[in-house]
Parts: sequence; structure tokens; C-alpha cells
Amino acid sequence: MKNSSILSINRFGKILHNLVLLATAIVLLQARAVNVLMQHNDLSRTGANTAEAILTTANVNTKTFGRLFTDGVDGQVYAQPLYVQNLSVSGGIHNVVFICTESNSVYAFDADTVGITYWHTNLGTPFTPSCSDLTPVVGITGTPVIDLTSRTLYVDTKLAAGPTHKLHALDITTGIEKFGGPVTIAASSFSASLEHQRPGLVLLNGVVYLGYGSHCDQGSYHGFMLGYNATNLSQVAAYNVSATGSQAAVWSGGMAPAADASGNLYIMTGNGTFDGINNFGESVVKLNGSLAVRDYATPTNWATLNSGDTDLGSGGPVLLPTHYLVGMGKDGNMYLADVNNMGHVGNFTQVFQAQSSGDTVGKSPVYWQGPSKQYLFALHSNSATKSFQFTGTNIITTPLGTASFTMNDRCGGLSLSANGTNNGILWEIGSDSNLRAYDAVNFPKLLWSGSVGTYVKMTCPTIANGKVYVGTSSNLTVWGLTDYLYFQTVGSAPVLNWVTGILLQANSLSASWVTNPANSPYAVVPTNTQMFYRLLIP
Repeated sequence: MKNSSILSINRFGKILHNLVLLATAIVLLQARAVNVLMQHNDLSRTGANTAEAILTTANVNTKTFGRLFTDGVDGQVYAQPLYVQNLSVSGGIHNVVFICTESNSVYAFDADTVGITYWHTNLGTPFTPSCSDLTPVVGITGTPVIDLTSRTLYVDTKLAAGPTHKLHALDITTGIEKFGGPVTIAASSFSASLEHQRPGLVLLNGVVYLGYGSHCDQGSYHGFMLGYNATNLSQVAAYNVSATGSQAAVWSGGMAPAADASGNLYIMTGNGTFDGINNFGESVVKLNGSLAVRDYATPTNWATLNSGDTDLGSGGPVLLPTHYLVGMGKDGNMYLADVNNMGHVGNFTQVFQAQSSGDTVGKSPVYWQGPSKQYLFALHSNSATKSFQFTGTNIITTPLGTASFTMNDRCGGLSLSANGTNNGILWEIGSDSNLRAYDAVNFPKLLWSGSVGTYVKMTCPTIANGKVYVGTSSNLTVWGLTDYLYFQTVGSAPVLNWVTGILLQANSLSASWVTNPANSPYAVVPTNTQMFYRLLIP
């Protein structure tokens, strides 16, 4: 696209005329606007946005896809970016992306325009750890969760004072604390100085759940799951995973616990005491809403995993459409469990070596129902990302495809975008700081790749409404299509969605051109029901 700040009246009239008449140059896209309110998109933790109608396997390429803009932040971004479309904020209706940093800051950025911050709040001085797992400071690590009904963002901070963990409930339109927050996280045997809140938060049936592990396996820590009432922030449930032992962290490479329609939570735990009674280290554990153990599955070699620091729970669980759960640990094995009968010790439905052993796993696997197959994508340290087929009852152990790039121990994460069962794109952040887009059906066919700058380990991208959002060590980077004008209909009036350098504001077919002073992409927020028109500028 020609990036000029001045368009002739004739060209403007031609574009608008073509738009109104829906000339043959216009390609109609049916777009289902999407919000991303939690880690990996849904309670099953599939990692897939299946309502992405703008990005396709045809237009994500070096000619038409690239970096749109970057917004700076005050620290490392481990938490996944969250996204709310059509939000009433700062006197207008906007798409907003929420970014959290290890400096305990929360930002509400315009999701489509560079340099617009609707609000920014710092929630206190972060903790300085004495180990090298996450440096130089620890503040917000776990991905927050948003309740769109009450317009509340729930987030955990680790503060130097004490040290303490606090649960905050922030108004997503202002950043102001709600419900009497923040509240101090506390439980019997819970040590804020030892505990690290890495997993994403869960909002389920009016309760906010938080998981805790450790910093560098220091001290006599425990794995914890804690539940807080979403409307008054009072603690309603607490579960110590190693109640009469130690360790058994809930950290999961940053993945949030999965949850099913019956209100059960699923966690995978790390190295720690196991007896199947009071202690559930190296296990997949099914909990009810009160955080009581309902069932579990544990590898027969759990003691060997312990002695080798080979956490089962270095990855998180993913619930599949049938009654199965899948997850991966540091040992590189893929574990499939029947959630209706988890089998306790040594009775997984399936265990096989999917990847080589490595120190970290990252946010994986990712699940997608494609046009003719069910796909699982597995990222692992010291390995290349692989694609597997899930049949509905088991995983075919021979990979469908294997990427050419091999991760190191500081691997990134995966997400997927698709329009239902079509146009599946697997997005990977590599340990070389490159974002890659693969054709999910024809994996590992590479569609596009580009540098994100300095990434942080186990981070995954967020894909929403034609854009890809990546948090790094110091910024938010936004990627999208670069050679098209996007129009949407708001009632009968066409409105330009975005165009590099130039904004068209249309109202009842009367329009004016406005130059964007930042010379960067701009967007008008889509409505819930919308049509996008794609017009290639000659």
C-alpha cells in the first residue's frame, strides 16, 4: 500500500464510491469479533481463537503482513496480553489491550493505534528475588482474568513490602480498585517470600482462583490453589498441594488451570511429595470448586521425575472436546488422561515420548479442530514444535509435521488463530526472539516470520480481530496486515477500520480525511455484529 498522508479528492471519491457500491474490488469478510479475557483464550486452555476472520493463510506473508506499531512499558511482560473490543473508555468506544509487567504496572492501551494509553496504574514496588529464575524484579507474572459483565480485571502482584502477594480487582475502564481491594493473599503454611504466582488466574462461578509455586525451588515451599469471592475478595477456598510434605508447585509454565462445565478445576504439579492422600507432587489433579481433590493421575516414575528435577507440572493441562485432558512435562512425554476416570498411579490413557527432555516447556499444547482432523501442537525446550493428530480417544504418536527451528531452554509459547475449522495459523514465539506463523493444516509450512525484539521465556501471543499482540522485555508489539484498507459497517454507514497513516471517518456516507499525526495504524472499534470489507488500494 502507498503510505501517503495526502490523497486526491478523486482517489478518495473513487474509494468511497467503490465501497458504497460494493464493487468487485471489494472482498467481503464475515468477522466475528472476539474478546480475549483469560490466558489461552478459554477455560479449556486450547490456546485457539477460532473467530479470526481477517488473518488467513493467504494474507499472512512477507508482502501483506508485518509490524504495525510498538508501545513501551516499564518492565518485562510475562503475562499474556488480554483484549476487549468495543469498550466504552475515555469518552469513546475503543478496542483495548491490557498489558501487565513485572514492575507491577497494568496498562490499558488502544489496541489499534500507537501511543494511546487510556490508563496506567502501578500497584506497588515489586519484589527483588535472590535467584536467577526471573530477574531483576518480580511483580505481575500470572496472566490476569477479566470479568466482562462487571468490567473487572483481577490480577496478583508480588510486593517488596513484607514481601506480600495481593489480589487486585481493577475497573477495566479506569484502572481504579474495586470491591475493597486489594486484599493480602494468606493461608496456613503460605509464605509470600517463597511463593511465586506464575499460572494464569481463573474466574469460575463467581470465584477467582490463583495458583502458586516457588522462586527457584528455594526454601520449604508448597504448591497452592486459593479461591476468592469475585465480588468482595474474601477467601472462600484454600488447597495446599503438599499439606504434610513440601513443594508440588502449581506453576505450569504460565498456563492457567483448566476448568470444565461442571465446575471442576485441573492442575498439573511439579516436583514434590506424593502419597495420593495429602500430597500430590508430580500429578494431574482434579479439584472441585471448593478445591477438594476429586481425582488424580500420577506417573509411575514420579520419584525419578522428582530426583531429576523433571517437573510434570512445567506445562499446563488442556481439556479436549471429549472427556480427555492432555499435558506435557519436562520429560518430553505427552500425557493423555480420561477426566472421568483418571486412574491414580500409572493409569494414564496414553503416555508417549513426544519431545526431548528439557528444562522448561512453555505454554503448550495447543488444540484445534481443523477441517478434517483434530490437531495438537507441542512446543518444548531443546526441541522443535510438532503437530500431532488427536482421534478423539488417543493421540497418533507419529508427528504430522516438525518445525525446522529448535528451541533452547528459554522457549517461548504457542497460540492459534482460525476462522472456525478454516485458515488455521499456528503462532510461535521462538527462543531466538522471532514470531513465526505456520499453516496449521500443512504444518510446518512457514507463512511468515519476524523479530519481536527481546522476548521473555514462556510468553505466547494474543490474536484478536486481525492483529497479533506480543509482550516482550520492554514493550507491546502489534502485528497485522499492512496493505489493505479495512471498512466496517456501523448501521448503514461505512467506517474505516484502519489504514497506515490515514484515518477516514464516515457518518451516513459523508466523510472527511484526517491525517494521523503518528503516521501509524488506526482503528474504529467493531460492533458485535459486523461486516468487514477489504479494499486493495491500487
